[in-house]
Order: sequence, then C-alpha cells, then structure tokens
Amino acid sequence: MKPLLILLLALAPVPALALSCLKPSVERSFNQYDEAAESYLIVHGRLTLDEGLLPKTAFGQGSPPKMTMIPGRLVGKSLSKAGFELPFERDVTLEVACFGPWCGSLENGADVLAFVRKDQAGYAIDINPCGGAVFSAPHRKLLKSVERCMRGGPCEPDMY
Repeated sequence: MKPLLILLLALAPVPALALSCLKPSVERSFNQYDEAAESYLIVHGRLTLDEGLLPKTAFGQGSPPKMTMIPGRLVGKSLSKAGFELPFERDVTLEVACFGPWCGSLENGADVLAFVRKDQAGYAIDINPCGGAVFSAPHRKLLKSVERCMRGGPCEPDMY
C-alpha cells in the first residue's frame, strides 16, 4: 500500500509559481503616468546600460533584491503635441524591481519608448517584470498610439 501512496503523492498536482500581470499597453501607461503626481516625459530613443548590473532571477535560489538602481543613458527624442521632436540626451537611473523571483530586464543599446520620471534627483525609469514603463523595439503603430494620446485623441487600451 505504501508504494501506491508514494506514487499518488508524486503525481498529485503541485501549485506552480506564476507572475500575473496585465498585458502592457502604451495607452494604459500613458493614462497612468499622465494622472501621476510626479512629472513624466515620454522618450523614444536608445538606452544604454551595463547589463551585468541587472539583478539575476533566483528561482529556487533565494530572493533577488526588491530594487536595484542602475545608471543608464537615454538618447533620443521626447514627445510633445507636435510629435517626437524634442532632443533628449540624459543620464537616467534605472529602478529595476523584482517581484519574488521575477526581475525587470532590458538589453544594452535597446531601441525603447520610455516613460521617464523627472524629479529633483534627475531622471528615472521604472523597470519591472510586468512592463509598462518601457516598450522595447516600439513599432510605428505603438508610437502613433502614444502620439494620439498626447494630442488628446482616443487613448483606450485594448482589453486583450
């Protein structure tokens, strides 16, 4: 009887670890950051960083830090009602968050659309595993959507 019990326990379903996030949407992000108390710029450009400083995911090996600050540089154009036309070339702090074993991540030299917070300390970008503040390799439709939002046009996220 014991071997049968061991077999049943081995085959019993085990809860899986999963991160539950809403699908990132540039419209949802625009509305969120537009309503925030802090000031945000929307920048399309090239983001450089030292990938070796990014926190490592830690499935089954302890927990990574909840927040890691990494220096970076963003060079591109910020968005105005006229479009992406205002030069932006700044050092930025990447605030890389980990939710449990999942951590935000980016590639060095990535083409990004970023919602950049401006405060007394300078410029910062939230990088978390659910996304929403940074969109890598933004396609033309995504850029046009955020421009439409900036001009006060329809700005509702897709529900799917």
